[in-house]
Amino acid sequence: MTDLELFAALDAVLPGKVFTPIAPAGTKEPFLIYQDTYCAPANSMCGYQNLDEIHYQIDSYATSRREAKTIMSAAKAALRATPFPPNVESEQSLYEADTRLNRQMIVIITWNQPEKVTA
Repeated sequence: MTDLELFAALDAVLPGKVFTPIAPAGTKEPFLIYQDTYCAPANSMCGYQNLDEIHYQIDSYATSRREAKTIMSAAKAALRATPFPPNVESEQSLYEADTRLNRQMIVIITWNQPEKVTA
């Protein structure tokens, strides 16, 4: 899954409210944030497999915990509907005291051929 494919899946959930790595100042909630947090080549006993393992952190921000969780559920459904769905791991519910927003966070793991990497 490329960055563009990930963005398209998330943007279908909250059109025009998906950002990386932070939302612009003054953005009205709810919104989604994503960022790549890990990338490593996939190797086997035969060497490099022409695939990179990429971890993305996706955050749903909303004024209520319920809304943040509902948006994240929709985001997970959109990701699972893609041709090569990622693994979803490490789901957490958090409260951001400085912004007074609820945050639902997941980490997804996907694989990508290096020549398909997008900025």
